[in-house]
Amino acid sequence: MKRRHWLKNIIGGAAGLAALVGGTNAHAQQRPLDRLRQNERPQNDRRQNRRQRSDLAKYDNARFYNADGSFNEEAAKEAYAELFRFHNYTLANVVNDERFWVLDFGLGDFANVGMGGIFWVNDKEHGYFGHEIYLLPFQMIPEHAHFEAEGKSAKHEYWQVRNGSIYNFGEGGDKNDELPVELPKSQLDANAITAFQWTELTATAGPGGEAVLNRLGAYHFMMGGPEGTIVTEYASYHSGDGLRFQNPNAFAGNTPAREG
Repeated sequence: MKRRHWLKNIIGGAAGLAALVGGTNAHAQQRPLDRLRQNERPQNDRRQNRRQRSDLAKYDNARFYNADGSFNEEAAKEAYAELFRFHNYTLANVVNDERFWVLDFGLGDFANVGMGGIFWVNDKEHGYFGHEIYLLPFQMIPEHAHFEAEGKSAKHEYWQVRNGSIYNFGEGGDKNDELPVELPKSQLDANAITAFQWTELTATAGPGGEAVLNRLGAYHFMMGGPEGTIVTEYASYHSGDGLRFQNPNAFAGNTPAREG
């Protein structure tokens, strides 16, 4: 091969290799953007799906009570199962866990006043507690407080919203204040709400999604937002004997919430 042709082939091959390498590098540089665009599409799809499924059902009491007026726990658990599916809750199988409980507090108004929950741990000896709270849309836990009992100090609590949102009510305010949500008539009529100072908490890290009981023995309650909620509670030992409700007709039945 003549030197001229040899150089031409070498240069051409090098240029081709450079183009190939350059093309590979350019492709590699574009890949993160491609991945970003690919990732954006599912996120946008998820947001769209969220908008489409933002109508988590708010049932009335007819769904949760039998013909004789007794509380239908299976219907209540199915409603929480819907809540778990709605939020893609990774622990959705808790509905089949023997520790999972549902409660209408004996008030006959579960659609508006009730809760579901599971106590992961309630250690009296070492004084610590872990609890998951489940609330349907605009479902309220009756106003209550915790006092010293069983030789233990009053329960102290910290809440972290995992999914959905809550309206967290504590001491202060007045029933005539402008509130973000309509409180259950059954509790207002019973004069069973005294805590009107509220904060809305959503599923985010930090103050916007977390709160602490302002003082030991304070009366308080929380209420699920429009998409219901899943809340993790961290606390000292929970004693059923130290639990007090503002509503004199409210009780915790035979659930762990009562038994401690």
